[in-house]
Order: sequence, then structure tokens, then C-alpha cells
Amino acid sequence: MNRKIKILFTNNSMLIKNGLAAGFINLGHEVFIMDGEHRLWDKSKEQQVEYFKRAVEDFRPSLVFSECFANFSEELFNHTREKGIPHFFWSIEDTPHDHWIGDYWSDYADYVFTTTAECLPNYWNKGKQAELMLFGCNPSFHRSTYTEVKKDIVLVANNYERRFQQTKEFIMPLVNNNYNIEVYGNEWWVDPSKEVNLCNREIFKGYMAYENLPLLYSSSKIALGQNLDGNSVTQSSMRMVEVMAIGGSLLVSPFTKAQEFLFNDHIYLPKTGQEMIDMVNEILKMTDKQRQQRAKKAQKYVYKYHNYDQKAARIIEVFQGQ
Repeated sequence: MNRKIKILFTNNSMLIKNGLAAGFINLGHEVFIMDGEHRLWDKSKEQQVEYFKRAVEDFRPSLVFSECFANFSEELFNHTREKGIPHFFWSIEDTPHDHWIGDYWSDYADYVFTTTAECLPNYWNKGKQAELMLFGCNPSFHRSTYTEVKKDIVLVANNYERRFQQTKEFIMPLVNNNYNIEVYGNEWWVDPSKEVNLCNREIFKGYMAYENLPLLYSSSKIALGQNLDGNSVTQSSMRMVEVMAIGGSLLVSPFTKAQEFLFNDHIYLPKTGQEMIDMVNEILKMTDKQRQQRAKKAQKYVYKYHNYDQKAARIIEVFQGQ
């Protein structure tokens, strides 16, 4: 049996707390997340180093794991190198055409994980050890709450400018044709002059706390997806796996090669705005039983192939091979 190790996470995002860290805990390893009074993201670089050194001294981790963020201190990597502690980096913002964040932090990390297969040659050519690690699900959190279905269509996504064209082509037709849709997220309301906005639209419901996603997707017939990149064969929003893992809503998301490759026929992938409307109409005509059968198949699929326990196990294998 593999020996149990202690993993320190420098990030306190929900992706870590309700995702990857839970995978390590499920496998019997000990986890410390720099959260609450220990969190780093709102501290100066100097303060980050102080907090981090104290956490390393108190917790004595076998492995440190970072996503990195704006203003993340390079000294955290230097400190683990001095201490002889492996420091792994997960580059979750990589796309085939925009991976400068991962490229920068890979210089410091002992091992690199990326969500984008097309970025691997760049890391390898730099002499870095790197491999693919996609987003996943945590069945103990991402699961149905078995509540009454009250909503037709929901979208939880920030209104990034990079997605304006996608939103115009696929989301706004549903909005403008008066479908029963609710939208949650940031940047939808702040600037009426933006090319795409929901100012003065009743369908905008504000920010949705991550902890409430299982309830929302359990009580909705359709969850809409959005992605930042359509060129990669692997890069996809983490929301896709989470929707399917909750096992309530059926997922309808504008076509990308990655979603087709990763999720097969468990997801609706319209290529045009009209196909989006047609697929939404198809789902809305389903009986509750028909919809639930499809949702449970998708849930079973991502539980089997996109589970954070598996990803944690692979990270342990890499760690033990260092």
C-alpha cells in the first residue's frame, strides 16, 4: 500500500476545496489548505512568504500544490526548493493560443499539470516534466439534491468579453425569444454600453455561490455551458463536468472539439444558434423520467472517467516517482 502523505495547497478556491483536495482526503492523505486566516491571495508578496513559511513549519508537508494567481509570490517556490519539498503547479488557464501564465510559472515548478494538451510540447521543450490533468468532479459534493424541478434553463458564467460572440450567437437568441431562463454570474450588468449585457433584464439573478450549484442544477431541466476556447482537443470549462456530475440538468453547450472528445453523446453540442434552440426545445419536451435517465447516464460517465480521486492518485504516483 502506498504510504500516506501530507499535501499543502496554497490556493483556497472551490476547485481545490470541493474538488482536488477532496480526492486526496478520500484516498486517506492529509491535506492543509491555506484558507481563512491562512489565505494568501489577498496578501502582499512579502506577507505571502511569511504565511507560507509558517504553514510549512507547522504542517511539514510532503508536497506543495499551487494553481498560482495574480501577485503570487515566486519566493514560495524558492522556499520549497530550499527545503527539498516538491512543488507541483496546475496550469488551469492554458489555451493553445494563450498560455503565458503557465509558461511563466512552469519555470519555478518541479512538475507541471495542464488542462490543455497543445501546451505540453512547450513545457517539454523547456525541459520541464509535464502532463495533462483535466477538471473533474467530487461525487460527495457534485451530486443531486433530489429536489423538485422548478426551472427550465440556467446559465452560471461570467460575462467575459472573450465570450461575447459566443453569447450573441447562442445565449441571446434564447433570451430574446422569451425562454424561461435565469442567468447568474459577474459582469452582466455593470456597463449598459457593453456589446452583450443583461442590464434591466429580469432574467439576471446575480451571483451564484459555488456551494449552491448542486441545488441549482438539481432543480433545472437545462444547464447552458460556455467555454473560452474552441481549438483545443482537451481544454474545457470545469463547469461541464460539474453539471453532469450533479445529475439533474442536461447540459447544452456551444460545440467545441474538446467537449465532443471528452463527453461524447452525454452533452448537447449545438453548432449554430438555431441548433441551440432546437436542442433546448427537444429537452423541454421530454418527460421528467426521460430527462432524468439521460442525466444519470452522464453522471455515471463522469464519475467513472473524470473523478478527482483518480487525479489525486495520479499526482501521488508522480510524487513518489520524483
